[in-house]
Amino acid sequence: MVLNEMWDMGELIDLSADIYEGMAQMPPPAFPTLEVRELDLSERAKGREYMSYSQAITMPVQVATYLETGAHLYPEMEKINEVGLERLFVSAVVLQIPRGAGEKVTVPDIESKLKEAGETVNPGEALLIATGYNFLEDPGFKKTPHFRYDAVAWAVEHRCAILGSDMGSWQDPDEKPSFFPMFLKSGTLLLAPMVNVDKIPVARIKLIVMPLKVHGVCAFSSRVIGIVPANE
Repeated sequence: MVLNEMWDMGELIDLSADIYEGMAQMPPPAFPTLEVRELDLSERAKGREYMSYSQAITMPVQVATYLETGAHLYPEMEKINEVGLERLFVSAVVLQIPRGAGEKVTVPDIESKLKEAGETVNPGEALLIATGYNFLEDPGFKKTPHFRYDAVAWAVEHRCAILGSDMGSWQDPDEKPSFFPMFLKSGTLLLAPMVNVDKIPVARIKLIVMPLKVHGVCAFSSRVIGIVPANE
């Protein structure tokens, strides 16, 4: 990947959640509970002048803030290790659309906020929606807002590289049909649940998303950095 532009880097905002035991996550048993276990390295340390320490982690690939591909529903689609760097270093439009428990983000919400900000979402860019929801304070994601079908379809029609949000559960279980088959089949990447998106003070930033290159998985937890320009 060759970057043919200079990035205006005024402030870095961490948009990814910490990973720790006991955190809010997809409920078991389908998704195993995150566990961090201390390894016993005492035998390895024998005869050495120091003791070393390490840990093992048990976790599903969708923990904390994760990037997800269409392989979550369609195993033949690209896996997380196959996502090119050009889709992980992108320009992103950030829209502040405050929503409460069960409330929906709709196309009119998106278009009115874009008009207010004087922004356009171009093909290959990311669209980030900040509702103000904090999944870490809501085990089971019972108070999360949702996307309406038309909002997700809008992102697909505008060929977003990434659709991201702080929402814990995007789909209202009472709304039919589900938008996930249409959305994930499109190749647009899902980034959620994010943190600190509501702290971004501008409508356009640079976005870096870095999942581990684990072969054969549909998603993985990611470090996500928002770069706020200095010259605004």
